[in-house]
Amino acid sequence: MVFYFYENAMKDVDKISVDGIAPNSVHLSHWPGNQTPIPLKADTATAIVFRYISHPNQKDFFPKMRIITNTHFDTDGLLSVWSMLNSKRAEPMASRMIAAAEAGDFSAFSSEEGVQVNLLIQAFCHHEKSPIHEKIEEYVGPREAAYYKHLLPLVPDLFRKKDQYRDLWEPSFEKILQSMTLFEKGVIGGEEYENERLSVVIDEHAPARQAIDHYCQGDLFLVIEDKERSEGGYRYVLDYRYYSWADTVTRPPIKKIPMNALAEKLNTLETQTRGSWMTEGFENKGLTTALKFTDKAGENLVSRLHPEDVIEALLKHIRLHSPDTESV
Repeated sequence: MVFYFYENAMKDVDKISVDGIAPNSVHLSHWPGNQTPIPLKADTATAIVFRYISHPNQKDFFPKMRIITNTHFDTDGLLSVWSMLNSKRAEPMASRMIAAAEAGDFSAFSSEEGVQVNLLIQAFCHHEKSPIHEKIEEYVGPREAAYYKHLLPLVPDLFRKKDQYRDLWEPSFEKILQSMTLFEKGVIGGEEYENERLSVVIDEHAPARQAIDHYCQGDLFLVIEDKERSEGGYRYVLDYRYYSWADTVTRPPIKKIPMNALAEKLNTLETQTRGSWMTEGFENKGLTTALKFTDKAGENLVSRLHPEDVIEALLKHIRLHSPDTESV
């Protein structure tokens, strides 16, 4: 098999779309709308690929396909593509690679190594001290294609020689561990609304997403940064659980609630003129972001609304759109 990063010239070429969904392709993907064969479905593309390469009837699925592609770059994409190209070398590393893919796509802390490798992959792509920084800068073509070109040969070393690159991943990893410790000790304030499947986290700084995912129980995370003393207000981001964007198997699907009416309600109460409560229309909107006080540039701005008012409005909105929930 051979890999090409997807471009429009490939539109009419038969291919296997690994992770993303490319036109005119068969799928080994967990992206919404995928047509991955049911026996191969799993939570991440990396896990799907391992089901494919270990399936006793593998050759029956895509017998004529020799080209694989992806429409974007991330840890799950890199590891799933590498595993397709190196199936015999990949199989002994299956659980380790899946943990790294889950860290990248879902902010999951499935293992320390998984989180560290995901951070290392990000650093190899973006950090000025990356060993491939100059090669990426010199590459002629899409930046994400450059990531694949220069990182695919290095995938085994990202695991075996990870400690040689501690300066690239360790500072970010320590911040994640710090957040998890603060949750564990109860230093970070939070509350679970079990009937509404809502977790509210309040702290001076937003905790690491891995810590939120690990310690919070809800399907929705309302993260509130308390900036009252320094900036006279609070920053708010409402996210669905971080895997909820994907077509998953072991992680249960999460029913999305329309948030437009809630945004309109909060905007009538808001006294901060810079920014507004938005569900769409701002840059770099996350795949799981449901509501944010922001501007069109996506900056996380300070709202004047008090957390009690925002939480009360959110709980009422959830109950209105979830008739089976009971008042707490």
